[in-house]
Amino acid sequence: MGYHTAQFDGRQPAPAALFSAHRLRRSYGRAAARAAIANGMLPSELSEVLAGRSVVEAFPVARRESVDDYADRAVAEMMVAYLCQPPA
Repeated sequence: MGYHTAQFDGRQPAPAALFSAHRLRRSYGRAAARAAIANGMLPSELSEVLAGRSVVEAFPVARRESVDDYADRAVAEMMVAYLCQPPA
């Protein structure tokens, strides 16, 4: 294939580490959302607190924090954020 006949679509394959990081972030977020609902937060209340963000964006994971520890901490922070919202 000559230089001028090569076609590039401008994308490079993502390294496997990025895919695993994405899956890990998703597992943290899912665990926190499940824990929040199990602890009595309604899905609509959870949506209000997140305001269009993912759980991990709204409540970042601390370095070397386990999924269970993150879920407990994130739920506590979600509850505080929900209670600090002005009344509708």
